[in-house]
Amino acid sequence: MKAKFSVLGFAVFLFPIHSWAQNTAGTTQAFGNNIQSSGIEGKFRYYVSETYLNPSVFTAPAFRAGIRMANPPGKGARQYPPEWRQGAEAFGRNYGDAFAQRVTFQTGRFVTGVMTHEDPRYIPSSSYNVLARSLHALTFTFVDQSDSGRPMPAFSNLVGATAAGFVGNAYLPSGFNNTTHAGQRATLQFGFTAAGNLLREFAPQMPRPVRTVFQLIAR
Repeated sequence: MKAKFSVLGFAVFLFPIHSWAQNTAGTTQAFGNNIQSSGIEGKFRYYVSETYLNPSVFTAPAFRAGIRMANPPGKGARQYPPEWRQGAEAFGRNYGDAFAQRVTFQTGRFVTGVMTHEDPRYIPSSSYNVLARSLHALTFTFVDQSDSGRPMPAFSNLVGATAAGFVGNAYLPSGFNNTTHAGQRATLQFGFTAAGNLLREFAPQMPRPVRTVFQLIAR
């Protein structure tokens, strides 16, 4: 409970920074899904598109599974067991874990967004200043927009990341299915969300091959 209030307090603190970063000097076009998201039907279409109907639905979990196998959690006797580190079956387990986290994160965002009338889309900065755009992207992880366009705490990101962190407790090996590791996974997922906002902000200015690679491994 204390951590929850700390996050909400931090979101309130970021409101003025978010407002400054959203400069009106110009307009930029962000990379991402522009499906209309007002109302339950619009939010559901966005959820399905982001979760299942983009090219990264298979490649992003595969990339994360490969990274996890190359750098398994823990050390020595507390390391991932061999069936999660070696061979095709281990890759399948890690792939399933990454896919489950992806679906759980997006589902948590969708359900929370419906309840709080929160717009799930990333809204790009209207500034041309690199620093302002970077701050906008990072603060948007904590302070996004309501369906009416007003700034609000990004409850959906918090709930989605927490759900993604804890879903693994149902199937991960012993020693990694506890609250401590779930919290670490949730924090990592929240970091991925911030990185994703930076990608969406600056992707339009990236060379197409670079943008394509990031699209396949990061969304």
